[in-house]
Amino acid sequence: MADINLPFRDFVENLKREEQRPTALNDIKNFLSFMPQGEVYKTVTADPQLMPVSQYIDIFVAVAQLVTDTNIGIANKAVLITSHLQFEAYPKILEEMLIALDYDNSAKCNAYEVVINIASKNSDYLNLCNQHGYIDHMLSELKSDDILFKLNILELLSRLVVTPHGISYLVEHGVLQMISESISNLKNDPLGNILTPGYMKFFGAIAHMYPREIFKNYPVLLDSLFEILESREQSVLPVALDTLGFVGSTVEGKLSLAALGSKYTSAVNKVCELIRNSASDIKIRALFCMTSLISTEKDPTWPKSKPIDHRITLMTREWFRCLSEKPESMEALYGICKNPFPDIKLAGLNLLDAVCEYSWGQELVARTPGFIEYLLDRSVDYTKECKEAKYEFMKRLCQSTSFDTSTILKLTQYVEQGPFFTETIMQVAMEEGD
Repeated sequence: MADINLPFRDFVENLKREEQRPTALNDIKNFLSFMPQGEVYKTVTADPQLMPVSQYIDIFVAVAQLVTDTNIGIANKAVLITSHLQFEAYPKILEEMLIALDYDNSAKCNAYEVVINIASKNSDYLNLCNQHGYIDHMLSELKSDDILFKLNILELLSRLVVTPHGISYLVEHGVLQMISESISNLKNDPLGNILTPGYMKFFGAIAHMYPREIFKNYPVLLDSLFEILESREQSVLPVALDTLGFVGSTVEGKLSLAALGSKYTSAVNKVCELIRNSASDIKIRALFCMTSLISTEKDPTWPKSKPIDHRITLMTREWFRCLSEKPESMEALYGICKNPFPDIKLAGLNLLDAVCEYSWGQELVARTPGFIEYLLDRSVDYTKECKEAKYEFMKRLCQSTSFDTSTILKLTQYVEQGPFFTETIMQVAMEEGD
């Protein structure tokens, strides 16, 4: 099989020849246009000695400047390559790439993406980017009148802020305080509903990683989230539900939210009300939000072998009770799981699985008339996703101590048969003789 990197190696060989160097430099754009993006990247990163920085810095600079190219494919390849070079290449590259800041917002976004990719690696890279003024430039862009551009800047900053050195820098330089104030002013901005999702995602990214610190030092961020849930503003409600679920998906997030007392209890009640009384799209988002708030298995920092915190067990049981009083919560969830619409059914099964991470959830299933029989009935599942979700849930239940021996045997048989088992009914046709 031919080496797919041969064109790239031939290109490098031409660069080594002094007489070919000017021609090869001019050909970089053409070369990037036909070379598969992944192949150039893999070759450069897998073998740094193929193009030592000291010998090929002019090539790396030329590639970096192509982040401004109007051809999206070429610009994207330039961003990818320039984001993954050795540290010693960046002083010169960052200096020369400043020309991108004189181009349009699309070109600037490409340059900023390179900067964030670099700065996210460690504090040395971040300091280097800061020395060239890129971070200050990005922060000043948050005052832009271009809404889409501003949202792109927020999304890029949210990648940096989740790193320990990134959030330290942004806190020390007052950036989080500035963004906090911007969020509090959104209600007075005629374009607030357009900007809110971007700010909510930024807030969700940092609060997911550092819930206790963010809740304590920037309470306006959480207040704004709760206000959206209270207002039920349809244009921003989906991102508010996603943000709350993301923040509460970790054990520390759950404990930090619960520490807010009645404010958070009211928010949970609103989520449950949306599950009961909303159109399908909002109902599904609310179900997935509730799933994240109850499940601990979505927390990568919580060891699977570690017992569930007793406080979490008690809190999640109370939150689930908010789903419905009459009928009781598990009966209401049973009704959701029977919904004929696959997306709603799937969201209901996911919530059911989260609830049954706890013994109290398994006991509620066992006590709900008809629920386990419905779950054992394969004829009610119409989509691959629902069959797979229910199968994972059944694997959990067959390990439960909440069911009698007969039910456990049925659950075990269900699991042994796999998610896509279909019972064959044999029909015997009898022909009558003349």
